[in-house]
Amino acid sequence: MRNLSKIVILIMCLLLITACGTEKGNVAQTVTPAKATTNTSVVPDNSNSRIIKSLIGKWKIDSLYAYGVGGSKNDEADIKKLIGTEIIFSSDSIKFGNETKEKPIFYKVSKISDESFLSDIDWIKESTIDTDLNPQTLKEISLYEDEQYEDFYYGDGNITYYSDKGELILDQDGDLFLLVKMEN
Repeated sequence: MRNLSKIVILIMCLLLITACGTEKGNVAQTVTPAKATTNTSVVPDNSNSRIIKSLIGKWKIDSLYAYGVGGSKNDEADIKKLIGTEIIFSSDSIKFGNETKEKPIFYKVSKISDESFLSDIDWIKESTIDTDLNPQTLKEISLYEDEQYEDFYYGDGNITYYSDKGELILDQDGDLFLLVKMEN
């Protein structure tokens, strides 16, 4: 009887340990709100202001840039439906496709070396290996619901990358899409 109790306790411990360490989807794509830090990316410098200014306007999802390795939530039908979707970034809001405008929105630009860079760089490298994108030069534009950059915006269009070529690449549910500007 004593051995049976030990086996039951051991099985329960194993179940607890393995259940606490698993999660559906790609753990690398899990985004948690960044706390405001004292590094320079929190206070926009001239290049960050230029990047945010270039983002403001009407955009269209033009094409799939790269499939997200291990983290995509999109199937082929989702990807086809996303192509052509319009996104409007204004100075204080975002409108993604037919969704209602979300306001207020605050933009934060982070370099890969900043601790506030939310994305997993290894995931980006794996996903873009067949492209000419240099992940080390990316700037991440993340959206927040407050100007202290504490409440991350979890809606569509919440992370976009700015490449060294001036391209905007949207991370939408684990896949990367090229954005094309329609108008200012």
